[in-house]
This record gives sequence, structure tokens and C-alpha cells, in this order.
Amino acid sequence: MAENNKSGSTLLKSEDWLAVWLGFLIIVLVLVGLRPELPKFRWATDAGFAASAVERKPAVDKLAKDAEAKGEKDLAAAAAALKTAMDAGDRAAIGGAAKKLGDAAKKTQDAGLKKKGGDVAKVGGDAGAYLSTVFAAGNLWKAIVLGIGYLVLSAIGIALLGGSVGKYVVGFPVVYVLAWLSQVIAGNSTVNYWGLEYVIFALLIGLFISNVIGVPGWLMEAVCSEYYIKTGLVILGAGFLF
Repeated sequence: MAENNKSGSTLLKSEDWLAVWLGFLIIVLVLVGLRPELPKFRWATDAGFAASAVERKPAVDKLAKDAEAKGEKDLAAAAAALKTAMDAGDRAAIGGAAKKLGDAAKKTQDAGLKKKGGDVAKVGGDAGAYLSTVFAAGNLWKAIVLGIGYLVLSAIGIALLGGSVGKYVVGFPVVYVLAWLSQVIAGNSTVNYWGLEYVIFALLIGLFISNVIGVPGWLMEAVCSEYYIKTGLVILGAGFLF
């Protein structure tokens, strides 16, 4: 009987098992339809966007020639318009022209041109991705709603682990904001191009605070690195399966 009680206690008060239950709970909530709109982190500087456009110019030229050769006049015209916008360096015009090219590519009957057109149209993906949109009130509100959800769910685990929920609630927003800032840094198109993930920046920020500034005592309850990582791994693993 004692062994059964100990096993039951482990299932409810072990950090490893709580990460599993919390991860499963989040998965279940998503499956039943509770899917808050996620904040956007993608942004590009004018210089970064221009560099990306220049890199794709040869593909636009080739698409225009291939479309013309195969009698796809609408697609050829859309590619030519995109090239003109790229030559002018107008970010908004490139975005609009890329969208029209993508629409034209969807209508073509040639599978090869359809794929090439769809790939080329991606050049306009960051046209409206400004840093100001990341810090826009609506986007910040989405991040706040998501943070509140994480706070409520993770605080349940802290309570079962016997931690101080009050101190955790006070410290969690700071940890969440630092994680959010890591996502913003990693959301830059150039940073993304080099394959640098947000976890790298989260690690660097954490190392800087712990080694240079020092972690204040009131924040320690919310610095549950293993708790967060284990829960994330459960969700990530389930995501691969789904």
C-alpha cells in the first residue's frame, strides 16, 4: 500500500511527470479547439528585405522568360511587373507585385511554372513585416493572452510541486518577457536566414543576467528551466507525431 501511495505521489508531484501532464493538457486544449491567435515575430529591415529581393532577381527573370516561352502571358506579365518593382526598390510595390504573381501562378496549367511562380512569389512575404507590426497593440495583446494562459497552467504545476505560487506569479512575467524578446530577435529575416533560433538568444540573455547582473531572489521561483524545457519537449514530441 505504501508503495502505491508513493507511486501516486510521484505521478502528481514529480517535475518529470508534471511536465508530461501539463504538456498533454495543452495538447488536449488545442485539440478541443482552444487555439489563441499567436503573436507575430517575423520582421525585416529595409536593407534586409532589399538584399533578399536582389538575391531572387535571377529567378524572377528566368520565370518571366519561361512563362513567355510557354505562352503563359499572364504569368509572364506578372513576373515582369515584379521585376520592375524590384528594380525600383519599392518594398510595398514588390509586395503587391509578388502577390499578383502568386495568384497568376496558381491559375497556370503548367505544374513546373506553378511551382516556380509560387516559390518566386515568396519574395514579397516580408514586404509588410515591419518591426512596428511586432510591437503593435494588437500583436502585443495576443502575446499577453498567451502569456496568461501559460502562467495559469504552469502555476498549477508549481503548486503541486510545493513551490510558492505567489512568488512564481510575480516572477513569471519577467521570464516570459525575456523569452518574448528572444523570439523578436530571432524573428528578424536576416537572423532567420542564418538559421539562428530563438533558444540561442534566450540562452545568451540568461547567461548575461546570471553572470553580469545577477538573478534577484524574488525571481528565482520563476526560473524553472528544466520545468519549462521538459514541458516543451512533451509538446514538441507530440507535434512531430501529429
